[in-house]
Amino acid sequence: MFQIELFVHFFIPYPMLNRILLLFLLCIYNLSVLNAQYKSSSEILEDIKKLNVLGSVLYVAAHPDDENTRLISYLTKDKKYRTAYVSLTRGDGGQNLIGPQLDEFLGVIRTNELIEARRIDGGIQFFTRANDFGYSKNAEETFTIWNKDSLLLDLVRIIREFQPDVIINRFDHRSSGRTHGHHTASAILAEEAFREASHSLYRVSEMKDLEPVIVPRLFFNTSIWHYGSREKFEAADKSNMYSMDLGTYYPSLGMSNGEISAQSRSMHKSQGFGMNSVRGSQIEYFERIGAKKEADQNSPFDGLNLSWTRVNGGGNIENVILQVLKEYDINNPSASIPLLQKAEKYIFDLAPGHWRDIKLEEIKKVIFNCSGIYAEATTDKQIVSNGMRIKINTEFICRTNVKCELQKIIFLPSMQDTVFDKLLPENSANLWSSEIDLFDLNNTSAFWLKHGRGKSLYSVDDKKLRSKPLSDKELITKFYFKLNGVDYSLPINISYKNDDPVHGEVNQPLDVLPSIIVEPFDHSLLINNNKGNAVRIQLRSRVSNQSGVLKLKLPQGIIAIPDSISFKLDQANELKEFEFKLTTLQLNNKVYEVPILLNDQQAFVHTTIKYPHISWQNVLTPASVLVSALDIKTKPENIGYINGAGDYIDDALRKLNYNVIQLNPNQINSLSPSKIPVVIFGIRAWNTNDDLPQFQSQLLEYVARGGRLIFQYNTTSELKLGKFLGDSFKITRERITDEASPVRILNTEHSLLNKPNKITIQDFKDWIQERGLYYPNNYSSDWEELLAMNDPNEKELKSAILFKNLGKGTIIYSPLSWFRQLPAGVPGAYRLFVNLITVP
Repeated sequence: MFQIELFVHFFIPYPMLNRILLLFLLCIYNLSVLNAQYKSSSEILEDIKKLNVLGSVLYVAAHPDDENTRLISYLTKDKKYRTAYVSLTRGDGGQNLIGPQLDEFLGVIRTNELIEARRIDGGIQFFTRANDFGYSKNAEETFTIWNKDSLLLDLVRIIREFQPDVIINRFDHRSSGRTHGHHTASAILAEEAFREASHSLYRVSEMKDLEPVIVPRLFFNTSIWHYGSREKFEAADKSNMYSMDLGTYYPSLGMSNGEISAQSRSMHKSQGFGMNSVRGSQIEYFERIGAKKEADQNSPFDGLNLSWTRVNGGGNIENVILQVLKEYDINNPSASIPLLQKAEKYIFDLAPGHWRDIKLEEIKKVIFNCSGIYAEATTDKQIVSNGMRIKINTEFICRTNVKCELQKIIFLPSMQDTVFDKLLPENSANLWSSEIDLFDLNNTSAFWLKHGRGKSLYSVDDKKLRSKPLSDKELITKFYFKLNGVDYSLPINISYKNDDPVHGEVNQPLDVLPSIIVEPFDHSLLINNNKGNAVRIQLRSRVSNQSGVLKLKLPQGIIAIPDSISFKLDQANELKEFEFKLTTLQLNNKVYEVPILLNDQQAFVHTTIKYPHISWQNVLTPASVLVSALDIKTKPENIGYINGAGDYIDDALRKLNYNVIQLNPNQINSLSPSKIPVVIFGIRAWNTNDDLPQFQSQLLEYVARGGRLIFQYNTTSELKLGKFLGDSFKITRERITDEASPVRILNTEHSLLNKPNKITIQDFKDWIQERGLYYPNNYSSDWEELLAMNDPNEKELKSAILFKNLGKGTIIYSPLSWFRQLPAGVPGAYRLFVNLITVP
């Protein structure tokens, strides 16, 4: 979305589908998206109505997809309030139903899904630095990982900048242990920030640029999920709750609020949250926190002054806007420009303040839309780097009969400009191109990943960036012009534009990347013998004539040969591969992070993410090698692998020279234990693969003849196991979220814990994010329990590894999070998993 700024003083010279179907639907959606930058006359009318509403609402929750899109859409489109959603995290710890990206890359996807959701429902998006480290059982556990004081600072800063009249929590701050710990933690932080935002002594040195703000009201947006069922929710006493009917129909859009909110909600495609539209009355309930409900108030906003009378001198502005509304011609919006400019002058003459700045920007957008202005600045490259020269094509047109004079066009940050000083004919485009040199530009990648992904918070140096979805672009074209003699400037981000033979016009953000980048590579390196292992690093030049020195920043105990490599890349887009041989002084079951340096500076890996429902993403992450020094015995052989929802277990096993064979269900009929002694099911395979149930008898026959089946975790939703693992076998939602939780070995003599590797408690050190998820809690006595573990103050779960014999073969069920541990090179997880796949 474009930004507006004032040039000079007046009158002085933005159920689970299979992947193929989902991507098809994504493409359909992409083709139907309209450019939200320019509006119809009926939408302009709604924006004029908004000019007389001075109210702001801040909605707070923990993750992308936690927000109530129905409420956000209603508040922005019906009530005309500035409405923002604060998602504490970017959703890094979730699962991805549309592709292979996880962790920080999933966070990038979900950040942009929120941006697209806000484009639809009209909200504003904020974040904090919190890292979504995965499921947490209560707020107390969450705050052992999150730095509570730092996140409180982030939230207080957002409140003081946004200055809401009402804060609404999605979750209850008093419900720790009843829902995801992040959920309750978000409400606790919001409740504290609500109070601290008004305290002048709160962290004075860090907040000296922002004045204290008093927020009149705080609410909890209760829901069916809070009560546990629709029946309990409907039976609950709501006499002390505030309420609003969100079922508004918008004639100007031809849609009901429930239809708009469903489109917004359906942007969370990576989480499979597409939903059907709903029409008609929809009541939402709110509990006021810290105060009782007033008898004469029904809505959370009753009794609040949200008009121009809250601003000294605002009365004249309100009257002029009312006159604009009265005289507005839906067939000729440009006729309203003189009155709008009169209101604009009144707003400009107000004393500097919060609402003056907001409304000045809003009214300029309305004036530009009324005038039919279209402005763009594009180039034919989607990725650029410092040292390049690029051509910029500009277009500026005023499509109505308003008097429009184009004065000049300036490219930022170079300040290169061209003066026009000409009156533009009605509906006649001014096309102009120029070349600019690029230098001293910052990278445009996800700013929160600059220092990598920590466990608690992302490290963001610039405090003004911390709450933003993305960083502001530096490559800008600024158009200077006059409308009816009034000076304006319109900054437009320079973007990439292409004519696609299938999709037509394609527009994407223009990204700036380093002149040399590291191509994506498998950064997990296993060393399990004295010979060491090689890591191959590919460098790509974005600009010609690049040279330097490539080396690794080695920790104690790791040796690299050679210790550095000089390189030269003569051509733009040239790719060269370099190899280091790494050895370790000791196979000590430790993981070492080895940063990759270019000319003694941190190098970055460039990863591209493309999905039709979000903008293309060029992601930079610090380049490093994770070296696992493994004391491990292996018995490489054929392993069959049947994919589930997507993981990298097969790649992890290939690093140890196992021959992993991808199997489809139709190959189960021909399985032979002598050729493929072990078959592994990928994560959630028995949730996502509809063909597997029909081969249960063949799989049991395979086991009876000596084969081994290994099940990873499955969820309770759409589970297709039936009675395959026994009449009583039942999977639950229980999980062990503390990756350092104590583990007890139940049968120290069992072959799975001794051959070929002797498993001890030491093998459960340095696990990441969690122990496991969706543990079975009911199964027959012929299943042997090998491990017991528990989160703090909770009962032991003994189903981390279940083992049973069947005929000549065996079946293993293990809900441990192998899909996280093996790709991360966790030594103990590797040693134990090798035991699982080793058949005597």
